[in-house]
Amino acid sequence: MNQIELKFHDYRYFPYELRLAELEAERILGAVPQLRNDSLYVETNNPVALKALDKLTYFRHAVVNGKSPVVPQQARLEASASKHGNPNQIRRQHTRYSAHGLHEYRGKFNPQMVRAVANLLGLNTGDRIWDPFCGSGTVLLEARHQGFNALGVDLNPLAVAIANAKLLSVNAKPSLLERTADLIADRIQTQAMWMEEAVLDENTISEMLGKNWLERFPCPNYLVHWFPLPVLAQLLIILDTIDEVAPCSLRQIFRIVLSDILRKVSWQDPDDLRIRRRKSPAPNYPVTSAYVTAMQSRVATVLTAQNHISRYQGRQAAFLGDSGEINSVDDAARNFLEQGVDCVISSPPYATALPYIDTQRLSIALLGLATTREIRQLDGALVGSREISTRDRLVLEQSIGDNRAGVADEVWVVCKALQEAYDPSRDGFRRQNTPAVIYRYFAGMTRVMDKAKEYLTGGGWLAFIVGSNRTTLGGVKFLIDTPALLAATGTHVGLQFRSMYELNAYGRYDVHSRNSIREEWLLLMQRP
Repeated sequence: MNQIELKFHDYRYFPYELRLAELEAERILGAVPQLRNDSLYVETNNPVALKALDKLTYFRHAVVNGKSPVVPQQARLEASASKHGNPNQIRRQHTRYSAHGLHEYRGKFNPQMVRAVANLLGLNTGDRIWDPFCGSGTVLLEARHQGFNALGVDLNPLAVAIANAKLLSVNAKPSLLERTADLIADRIQTQAMWMEEAVLDENTISEMLGKNWLERFPCPNYLVHWFPLPVLAQLLIILDTIDEVAPCSLRQIFRIVLSDILRKVSWQDPDDLRIRRRKSPAPNYPVTSAYVTAMQSRVATVLTAQNHISRYQGRQAAFLGDSGEINSVDDAARNFLEQGVDCVISSPPYATALPYIDTQRLSIALLGLATTREIRQLDGALVGSREISTRDRLVLEQSIGDNRAGVADEVWVVCKALQEAYDPSRDGFRRQNTPAVIYRYFAGMTRVMDKAKEYLTGGGWLAFIVGSNRTTLGGVKFLIDTPALLAATGTHVGLQFRSMYELNAYGRYDVHSRNSIREEWLLLMQRP
């Protein structure tokens, strides 16, 4: 009989994390664990492989029959992002370990969830995962850590760029990544640091960078409305330095780090997710020092984490496209899906999603990921977007009448109730759009879940982490129970409902938290 102690960290856990810890321990060790003090205890006749213990998510270490502790990879990765670097000294849960902190991305879920779900579903090295709403690549990076093959798809070009930059950074040769970061820092500090405190007019900058220096930016007419000229000058020097110093294979990493500081050095209010100007804009901001600090810190975190990542890499990549319209995606992505996937893991957008494009349009414009016209079109194209034209709203309202999009009956009932409750004398244009926006969201999710059923192998799993929304129409309060409605949608397209676990979410939506609900759910469905 093997006696195993699974020791928890000293930090505070959410109730759902303790529940997932028990479930994954039972799944991996084949026996029901018992909670005593700050540990789980398992007794089992099954042989215990150290490799299995290494997969655990929520534990500081495991002790088998009183022998030396086994520290799981997750604990080592979290410790690599702490100042102590010791799993025994972690006092809070780290979510920015490895390349997860390369670029902030609003609304992303904890990377620990990916590992826990993978354990819960019994995934093994080499298994194939699809994330149809990959965002900044949380699932893809965790797949790299654990040796899964993974494909991500997203319509947001910045999200795809961030996801691939994270993968590039953890796969980079450590000495080359570190040396490149040092060279970039040295050069831009020499060339541009003095500009942070200077008052520079356009003529002075033109003498330094050339008469047509602004035209070297994508979307220059847009950028001059959101950045002081001295800031744009510093940004151009940094971009030029990256192109001159960094190998082609690493440039995207350093450009993405630059993207992450843009809002702080712009005239955009950095605390507002929408594009709104600061109340007190400055004539200049310290771009160079902010960039060097961010770059050195994030490269150091990645380099430390590389020591704890297995050699088996698998294949992971993010692609631009619409997961509901696979023909919009690159051939390589379609080939991956057509070979079949073992699991779909994703955190889909809410029924009224965060304003991702609005929040990130400065980065999209500066990095040349889309034109200003394309940026406006992207706003309405994302699943869950609140942006909708009057024409599209009217078409969708007509579609609700006869359920032209073919959503599940449970979804149709909710959309009809929203439409009937709308009162133009009480509800503004945002609320007027709500029935059409909600119907469009579930029509899009129906297409994606139908594709998931098509590409999942027999017995393959779908795992969605998603929350609900509230709205008020005609004075009536409505709960948009997105997890339950997605479960109905999955059943509607032929998937089988297996279970749903409540997750205690926290206020991660800042300015736009008013209509969010602080509980999310893990929805598990399976292809027959």
